[in-house]
Amino acid sequence: MRITGTIPKEDLIFVPVEFKIDKFKLEGSADFLIDTGSTTSFINESVVRKIKLDYSQLLYVGNSTGVGGEAEMYEIEGFTRLFFEAGNERKECPRKNFRAMKHNFCEHIPLDVQGKVLALEGILGMDVIKGWRLAIAGSNYTLEV
Repeated sequence: MRITGTIPKEDLIFVPVEFKIDKFKLEGSADFLIDTGSTTSFINESVVRKIKLDYSQLLYVGNSTGVGGEAEMYEIEGFTRLFFEAGNERKECPRKNFRAMKHNFCEHIPLDVQGKVLALEGILGMDVIKGWRLAIAGSNYTLEV
């Protein structure tokens, strides 16, 4: 499957993804950032809140450090199914033990930066995109899933 698009001025590639979390019978959609520098894929705190996923029902797996300071990483046990669409094509990508992030902002991080971090809905890191092909020509991209 090929997903194509135009890269905005910020040089960030976002892909719309629908997902279903089997264990909790939850589903939603989010724009995921393609991040080749991230080893782990996850949904961000804003999406966790939107779908009413309860962190207390998830397995805490440790902290992650990035923009804004530390964040707690939680594992969603069982399968989270990611769905990608391009034209009439739809592809399912089941992921076992997908992650959810919860932020603990440092006091020196300005509120506008906190807002930008929370506006990010999800990351597709190397654990998901390894084996995919990303081609960039000028301001256009093609992602082969």
